[in-house]
This record gives sequence, structure tokens and C-alpha cells, in this order.
Amino acid sequence: MTTQIASVSEIFSSLQGEGTRMGERHLFVRFEKCNIHCDYCDELEKPGSDFDLESVLESILSLERQKGPHSYVSLTGGEPLVYRSFLKSLLPQLKQKGFKTYLETNGILWQALRDVLEWVDVVAMDVKPSSVTKEASYMESHRAFLKIALPKEVFIKMVCSKEIDLGEFKDLCLMIGQVCRDVPLLLQPVSTTVEGFQDAELMTLLGELQSIGLGILSDVRIVPRLHKILNIR
Repeated sequence: MTTQIASVSEIFSSLQGEGTRMGERHLFVRFEKCNIHCDYCDELEKPGSDFDLESVLESILSLERQKGPHSYVSLTGGEPLVYRSFLKSLLPQLKQKGFKTYLETNGILWQALRDVLEWVDVVAMDVKPSSVTKEASYMESHRAFLKIALPKEVFIKMVCSKEIDLGEFKDLCLMIGQVCRDVPLLLQPVSTTVEGFQDAELMTLLGELQSIGLGILSDVRIVPRLHKILNIR
């Protein structure tokens, strides 16, 4: 049988810095590769090393003993779903060992999500405005992804800069609302000059975006990155 290999940048223990479970202690497995390259991404400079399944599990168990208990094993990146085959082997073993799993994903690879969802407890999905990422629009992929994710605990993160197009933002909110208007939407500020929450102009804009979003969705929050505020990993 072929050995399962994935390129992993780092495996570490820290506080969850984003999303609805911010502040919990999570055990992070950061996968290297991603299927897109967002303009603001700060993970592109983290090269990975080849890990087999046993090495990843050993690292997780060792960190759990040293720094646990952890609320979740958080699979992040890069984009974990690029490694669909690896996750199909890793996730069932994590569940067998009693871990809860938290998938951080760009919300595009819905076919891969369908293959691994049964072993995921929380789906932290992005919805990506092309006016911010400078990538293509992934509206319909996001729609398909959210429909598949709904049976699980799921929330949406949208990274917002001052370049965001208001019409695109409204269209993305409408798409989310058409699938499920009660899924939390978290607006995360990103700035080219300072950490997002320190940019007063951007924070004012996020207040306007929140008002627009709340005209469509039931739960829209402004959530800066806790790990950047605390200056932790």
C-alpha cells in the first residue's frame, strides 16, 4: 500500500485566533499547499516538509501530552482539502483517539469536503471577495461548499480590506442568505499598513459592511485576529 504523505509547514499548540471559537486552545496542523493565492496571504513564506500519517499522529499525541488538553485539532493551511486523500486517513484516526476536529478552509473545494465531512466537527470556511483577494470569483463554489457543510457546526469568515467592492459584498451576503441566513458571518479586517483593527478607516468601513450584512443575515460580527493582538503564534 502506498504511504500517505503530506507537506506540513508546522504542528503546534496555541490559542485559536480567529472565528467563533477564538481563545480556545487548539492543536494546529498547518498544511503547506493552497489551490489559490490571495493577495493578503501571510502563509506563503512557510515551506513544508513531507510528513507521513504516523509522524503527524505522533506529533499530535506528543503535543497533547505536553500542552493539552486541546479543544480541537485544527487543520489549517495553506488549504487542508488539497490533501483530501491524506485527510481521509488522518481524520478517522483522530476521531478514534478522541479528538474533536476543526477544519479551516477557503471554502472552495466542495468535492473534497464531501469526502471528509463525516469526521469533521467544526467547519471554519472562508468566503472570498475577488476585490480583496485579487483572485477569481468563487461564488458558486462557495454556495456548493456551504450547502454541504451545513449539517456540521459551520461559520463563515470574510477577510475585508478597504478595496472591497460593496456590490460584491452584498451579492456574497445574498448568496449566504439563500443557503442559510443564520450561519454566522465574521468580518476580519486586513490592512496593508498595520494590523487590521489598528486601521481606523477600515474599521469604520467594516461597521458599514456589518450594517449591510445584517439587512440580509441574522448574525454578522467584526472580529480582528486575536493572535496578532496578543502577538502569539
